[in-house]
Amino acid sequence: MQIDPSIKSRPTYTPPELVATAGLQLFVSESDAEHLLEPLYRQCAESGAQWLVAEPGNAPGTLANSLSGYLQHILNDAPVTTRLYVAGSEGFLWDIRNQALSAGLVDEQIQLAPPISSARRLFCTHCYTLMEGVTASPHTCTGCGRLLLVRDHFARLHGAYVGVQINAEDPDEQPEQEVLQ
Repeated sequence: MQIDPSIKSRPTYTPPELVATAGLQLFVSESDAEHLLEPLYRQCAESGAQWLVAEPGNAPGTLANSLSGYLQHILNDAPVTTRLYVAGSEGFLWDIRNQALSAGLVDEQIQLAPPISSARRLFCTHCYTLMEGVTASPHTCTGCGRLLLVRDHFARLHGAYVGVQINAEDPDEQPEQEVLQ
């Protein structure tokens, strides 16, 4: 997949690589993305690596309170040499990354695997609603009902792509849908 280099905010992902010198190897994944981290985990499982898995049934891209709380507990006591490896949907990746940053980790300690699907989290710039699993543009906002153009601009704070009204001049205009890459 080629990504337009002029869109500087759109994240790029590379497969995680194990940092053998880490004091704590911490793996966090959604259950359907475990296979992306399993080879790395097997390399360091005997050295005290930890793995947290978000079970099915949670809303896509959201953290269960128990996972979020337990992750926070681990991060609060984590050594400075901790390395965090994350796999799952794009929204999940950024939720975990943002929680880790707020706990004191820096981006250099965090590796995000390529997302498991091209579905996006969308942030409506009009009503501030976050929507999960968006696969086509335009997309109707579930909050305000506006027809949104799904931009390639990525807001790291929300872990979401930005949506703006596509038919502001003529609300009856219905552009053809395009599948997102």
